[in-house]
Amino acid sequence: MSKKTPFILLKRFLIWCRETLKGTKIKLLPQSLFYRFILIILLPLIFLQTVMFFFFYDRHWQTVSRRLATDVAGEIQVIADFVSANSSEQETGAFIKIAQNAFGLKINYAENQMIPSQSVNTKNSSVDHLSYELKALNYPVYMGEVFQKQLNVLVQLPSGVLTVSIPQKRFYSSTVLVFLGWTIGSSVLLFLIAFLFMKNQVRSIEKLARASELFGIGQDIMFKPAGAAEVKRAGLAFLLMRDRILKYLSERTTMLAGVSHDLRTPLTRMKLQLSMMPKDETTRDLTEDVDEMEKMLNGYLSFARGEGKETPELFLLDELISQLVEKQRKIEQDISLHIEESVSITGRLNDLSRAINNILTNAARYAKKTKVTLGIRNKKAFLMFDDNGPGIPKEKRDDVFRAFYRLEVSRNKATGGIGLGLTITRDIILSHGGEISLAESPLGGLRVLIYLPLSGLETPQPDKE
Repeated sequence: MSKKTPFILLKRFLIWCRETLKGTKIKLLPQSLFYRFILIILLPLIFLQTVMFFFFYDRHWQTVSRRLATDVAGEIQVIADFVSANSSEQETGAFIKIAQNAFGLKINYAENQMIPSQSVNTKNSSVDHLSYELKALNYPVYMGEVFQKQLNVLVQLPSGVLTVSIPQKRFYSSTVLVFLGWTIGSSVLLFLIAFLFMKNQVRSIEKLARASELFGIGQDIMFKPAGAAEVKRAGLAFLLMRDRILKYLSERTTMLAGVSHDLRTPLTRMKLQLSMMPKDETTRDLTEDVDEMEKMLNGYLSFARGEGKETPELFLLDELISQLVEKQRKIEQDISLHIEESVSITGRLNDLSRAINNILTNAARYAKKTKVTLGIRNKKAFLMFDDNGPGIPKEKRDDVFRAFYRLEVSRNKATGGIGLGLTITRDIILSHGGEISLAESPLGGLRVLIYLPLSGLETPQPDKE
């Protein structure tokens, strides 16, 4: 067999594994960065220990055991040859005493005796090497079981039976197992040290991710870059990005305030001049155009300002929904509410109230019946609004979230607002880390699905260095 054959077979096996697992959804690796780091440390360590055990420890132990067995079998051969060749009982007894002291064995010779069986017992794996070596003796041999760390070997000589009691340490070496235990113990110790070190390194990455999460849903953060140099660089880049975004939002709000002041002044003059002009069809059309411009300007400013500077707080979403639904019932809307369980979230109360109220108002405007469901799905707060109105065509459900987009077919332009209600609602939901989507309702109209993260995000504290 060529030396390259094992590598070729290994390569083919890896290719087969890749082709077999291609396209499957089996996740072989954990999703957490920390546990992936642990695997990076643990798998090579296990592989190294396995290779060392099978290719070094096992071979070394086999070699040592074989040499010990060879020595013991040779000593037994010498003793058996001497006892068989000498018929003098006195010389035999003297030799046995010398052999016991020299070899560390217990020897007994009984004349005119027969061994139980002329075969070697190989039931005990710890004496396999010794049993193999004893088969090569010039005499029939019977080997018993290891009892009290002693092994009795019976050798059938022409004139009797030679019994040799062998201490277990003469044919079994435990030093290799001790060395293996120390190796495994040191590997476990090294792994624990690496585990603690890696956990400390990953903690700074987790805090960076948590800070990004909180900033994404508009919560204030206290974050100080820490950890390795690369993690610190990422943390500093995040802080710079956060400052640039906040500065951009502040400048946009300031600019829009100026634009509002500049545009409201000429619109006010135009409205004043139109009020002083004779009332005819032309002035009525101009007045309607000016009112529509003012309405669009107010809607644009409200949209561009976003959520403002409201501070996030912990509140019960079911209480907010109940209040909003009760207000809609006062205007004689047929609306039902089903709360599966109490739900608490962290967010900007006024903004979420505005977003949910936009959905309820649209349902009241275009439908006669509305059903609201609140619960928890996939560890997120779940809101579902169903109505029996005209609905929204599937191909236009993404378009209705665009600013100033209005459906001319199913919505009346005179009563449809300026096309910012769903846009503002989506921005508020997304700014809270949630999701919003539209679907067809079982009631025949529109279904609005909203997912919001549950409360539980904690502001990361800076590391102490």
